Amino acid sequence: MDKDNGKITAAIMAAVNAYMEEEETARAIMAIPQRRPVPAISLWHVSGREEMMRMRQLWQRRIV
Repeated sequence: MDKDNGKITAAIMAAVNAYMEEEETARAIMAIPQRRPVPAISLWHVSGREEMMRMRQLWQRRIV
């Protein structure tokens, strides 16, 4: 019976160690900051804003 208890204890210890290693690797993966995808910039949107600002500047110059 003593040999069986030793095997059971060894199996339990191995399972606990494996679980602890999995938890460590999971924490290490979560600690690494994930890169956020960079949104694509619409050049039409940017050129439209530039045109609006240009027209506003021209309008202000005429008034002042």
